[in-house]
Parts: sequence; C-alpha cells; structure tokens
Amino acid sequence: MTIGNRVLELLLEKNLTQKELAQYLGTKPSTINGWKEPNRNPSSRAIVPICEFLGVSYEYLLTGKAAPATFIAADNSEWLSLIYQLPPEKQYELKGYIKRMIDESVAADAPLKKTRTTNSVK
Repeated sequence: MTIGNRVLELLLEKNLTQKELAQYLGTKPSTINGWKEPNRNPSSRAIVPICEFLGVSYEYLLTGKAAPATFIAADNSEWLSLIYQLPPEKQYELKGYIKRMIDESVAADAPLKKTRTTNSVK
C-alpha cells in the first residue's frame, strides 16, 4: 500500500474528508484525490502535518507498521494538551523553566558536603 493510499484509508476510518485534509494542508482536494494513483504520494513537507491531522505516527504513515504503543495517563495527557496549546517559543521557554526547577530541586536535596575542620590544640 502506498503512503497516499494509507492516507485515504485513514480518512475513511476517521470519517474525515479529502476536503478537510486539503484545507488543513492548504492544498486542493484534487491533490489528495490524486494520491489514489500508484506513483503519486504526498510531498515530504506534507508528511508531518498529515500525521498531526490524522493522529498517527510517522512510522505508520510511511511504512504501515504500527509504532509501539505508549501509555499516557489521563493526568499526563492533560499536561501535554496544555503544553501543545502554547506557541512553540513558549513551549521552549517552559521546557527551560522546568529544567531549571529540576536542577534547583536536585541541588537543594543534595546532601551537604562534609568539610574538613582542623581542631588544633596548643
């Protein structure tokens, strides 16, 4: 099965239309319909947005093989959803902030180093 055929199959499975995908990608529905042809597939630039739109992994879209399932707890899923609502530059800023908090926390929890004291008796 080609990548294009896989995209069209996923659209059917998810009750989405070629028109909806075309609008998301900023292209024409006829472009997506053309992926039915054996030698016509999405451009490499379109792979990531297609995966995002269809909610599938790149591995699945490119090879047809399911990526290993990763369990994400509901609480973590909510965190991820909130993070992904931020613009990319704010996501990066948040990541740096969290790393600094972790570093500070580790430093605060580290045991104090023993210092050598000399008790000189004269």
